[in-house]
Amino acid sequence: MGEDDSLLRGRITDESVALMRRRIGFANPTLRTGAVDEPWNIVATDDAIRRFALCIGDDNPLYCRRNYAQTTRWGGVIAPPAFEKSMGLNRNPEMNPAEARATSKALRGVQLYHSGGENFYYQPITEGTVLHRSRIVAAVEDKRSEFAGRSVIVTNALSLWDQNDRVLVDGVDWFVHAERRTRDADSKYAAEEAARYTDEQLAEIEAAYDAEYRRGADTLWFEDVVPGTALPRMVKGPLTITDLINLHMGAGWLVYGNWPNRLAYENRKRMRGFYSRDEFNAWDTIQRVHWDKTLAGPVGVRMMYDIGPVRQFHIGHYLTNFAGDDAWIHRIGFEFRRFNYIGDVTWLSGEITHAAIDERLGPKIEITMRGINQRGTENIRASATVLLASRKHGPVRVPACPPMTPHRSLRPNGEY
Repeated sequence: MGEDDSLLRGRITDESVALMRRRIGFANPTLRTGAVDEPWNIVATDDAIRRFALCIGDDNPLYCRRNYAQTTRWGGVIAPPAFEKSMGLNRNPEMNPAEARATSKALRGVQLYHSGGENFYYQPITEGTVLHRSRIVAAVEDKRSEFAGRSVIVTNALSLWDQNDRVLVDGVDWFVHAERRTRDADSKYAAEEAARYTDEQLAEIEAAYDAEYRRGADTLWFEDVVPGTALPRMVKGPLTITDLINLHMGAGWLVYGNWPNRLAYENRKRMRGFYSRDEFNAWDTIQRVHWDKTLAGPVGVRMMYDIGPVRQFHIGHYLTNFAGDDAWIHRIGFEFRRFNYIGDVTWLSGEITHAAIDERLGPKIEITMRGINQRGTENIRASATVLLASRKHGPVRVPACPPMTPHRSLRPNGEY
């Protein structure tokens, strides 16, 4: 405990890192949903996909209008990249109960920062899809950094498959674990000031919104691609608390379950380290670090900031706007660089770096992307593999699904 507050302050020790390493191959005890272990969307529906898209700022009719989507090569609404984060019934491998208890406090009371990941997409998520999810610890790396001092990077391997045992998405997520403490006044983050915009700067942002590019039904043919071509610029922000509310309306609580009233109490019994007392001396989730000014400093961040999926969703939106209806986003790798504070703007840019006919995937391009905030600081770096239609080789071929995870564990009656 802190000396004057209720915020649980764990320490990163050799013992706590060793406990996390004992979790390799099993669920990460710091990524738990709490009292409700069901995803926001058990079943994908056209309406759930529409809400998700709108709540991340994307009104693409491929995701939002059934009549339009039916005229595309997909024959109906498909989910945009990262919609799967709102889905996935828990099918983690079962750990020996004694070992699970012994390792349950691994890195307890230590702040988590989503630092990036890499996802592969094999088949579209459509109306009626039920996804099952496995998320396990794959690697644990001890590290020192200017921001956190001693920290731990935990790689979590992810697999999502549907009711027909087809793996639709897999990949990894990275989380940095750092101790909850006020950072040194002379760190590089101490000089970062809250955003403030002139009318001229806001007019520039609004002009970029007016000019936002979306390819839509205008097919991007492989033969027309020229490596070195710059992608259209896109803007996101200034980031507001309302933006975060929208995100959670569309995607749910994602990793954690921040439920209200009695369910919050049940959550706290399971995840004490994820709660502290608020200004009213009542218990509330640590998730409020993203909208509570008084909590950011004690956990070690200069100001309120976004959750990782905000910028992950930005990248997905940027890619689908550029690639259009006929393409397939097969891979997205992303690294979050520095914090994206409330009030910040992210200017997205990209470039086609490579084009080739892949023996397995067919015509494809590689794209690199980055986001720069109003301070001129890079806050996201990303890359993607996009499969394209070809006049010579024909329409996009979606990739073959990889093998099922070996620890697939359906409920005994096969139901959810």
